[in-house]
Amino acid sequence: MASLIQAGEAIPPFISVIYNSPLATHVRESEITFPLLQTAHILGILLMVGSIAIVDLRILGVVLKSRTAAEVGKSLLPLTWIGFIIMFLSGGSLFAAQSGKIYDNIFLQAKLALLVFAGLNVVIFHATTYRSIATWPASGAPRSAKAAAVLSLVLWAAVVVTGRYIAYF
Repeated sequence: MASLIQAGEAIPPFISVIYNSPLATHVRESEITFPLLQTAHILGILLMVGSIAIVDLRILGVVLKSRTAAEVGKSLLPLTWIGFIIMFLSGGSLFAAQSGKIYDNIFLQAKLALLVFAGLNVVIFHATTYRSIATWPASGAPRSAKAAAVLSLVLWAAVVVTGRYIAYF
């Protein structure tokens, strides 16, 4: 097996375990699995980030003004979860295959940190402001919802951009 991890390198043990796992080896050595996973990852991003962006833009009053934010959120939530599952599984597999090479990549680290912040934004928003979405006036969402929507758009865009840079650095 060709390895990116060189003898004597100070690789964290858990990265070595991930990198040398059967899944990672298969993804790395298969001519078709890696590009299929990349494609799935992009489709997962489209579903998840795209549906989140539509809800955020509705909260901001930019799109789908004839529908309430609650209707838009409820109708797109299943797509968001499907996209998340696809993105998580494909991204985890892609990381495993390259973990020995990219574990210390600054863009991977930035992406993971941004994912944590984006996730916290979602959790805080749903635990607070989103609880009253059904009562929001037709004239617009509360400022706290708009602030969370702007932050969401910025964070998810940053996740996508930093993810693209992982391959180049």
